[in-house]
Amino acid sequence: MAVAKSMLRIIEETLPVILLFAFVGLFTGGFLNGVIAESAMTPGLLIIVPGLLGLRGNISSALGARLSSGLHLGYISTKKFSKGLRVNIEVSILLSLFISFVLSFLAWQTCMYIGGPCMSLVNFVLITVMTGLMSGVLMSFTTSGIAIMSYRHGLDPDNTTLPAAASVGDIITMICLLISIKFVLGLGL
Repeated sequence: MAVAKSMLRIIEETLPVILLFAFVGLFTGGFLNGVIAESAMTPGLLIIVPGLLGLRGNISSALGARLSSGLHLGYISTKKFSKGLRVNIEVSILLSLFISFVLSFLAWQTCMYIGGPCMSLVNFVLITVMTGLMSGVLMSFTTSGIAIMSYRHGLDPDNTTLPAAASVGDIITMICLLISIKFVLGLGL
């Protein structure tokens, strides 16, 4: 009976979040369409989109899991900005920055290997790092907020934070990518 109750709780807490963000995910497609339109002006740009989305999902999911454990164990508070929360947010942002930088070089190398039109390494670095940093900051605080609010409302953050962060992260990353493209194209490099 305890297993059935546990399974029911997981379904009750997770299903609405997944359904909501499946609908919200449709908007990500709209943003991706905007990126595709912009990519005509930045050759090779689509190479970084899967990497950026994967980066954001992986880092946000790891952060959500650490925060959920911290909330359950009591070393992260729902009432104040604790040291445990601050350290987790800082590490998440640093990981986003570092991996975005590495991703930019890998994307540029891939573009050069495949051949065809490819934007400059400088543009790859600027667009990828700006996108990773902006989305990293936004998602670190968003993921933290989702985990803390879930816990405050008696929900298990393990059931709500990861699906919500994954979907919100896609949308935020695509918006940040469009902003980065427009900024870098505005520089005329």
